Amino acid sequence: MSEALGKLPDAVNFWLGEAGAVTSMHKDHYENLYCVITGEKHFILLPPSDRPFIPYEHYQPAVYRQREDGDFDVVDVADSDKVPWIPLDPLKPDLELYPDYSLARPLHVTVKAGEMLYLPSLWFHHVRQSHG
Repeated sequence: MSEALGKLPDAVNFWLGEAGAVTSMHKDHYENLYCVITGEKHFILLPPSDRPFIPYEHYQPAVYRQREDGDFDVVDVADSDKVPWIPLDPLKPDLELYPDYSLARPLHVTVKAGEMLYLPSLWFHHVRQSHG
């Protein structure tokens, strides 16, 4: 990252997951280099210019709390301000509820083991993974 962009990275993350791990649509305020070690990552990408077509709503922050039986409950953080989040599922967009999304032009990209994807800051993305 430092060599490619001429600066130290803003963050370094290691994502490990199985096919059930899926992100919601979001954007990062820093540049990303996604390197896939094994399996594949499936991206839906939208440029910042598609922002007018992407719905935002405000949600109460919440945390998971484990119950005695081992299951989890979602518990609102009552003393926090609501945060903006994208309620749309780009795999099954509800165009009746979010008709403006039909004007967006998503790009579908698969990154395989040994490949890397550069994702500029502020690009919206949704990520799934699979093992091949």
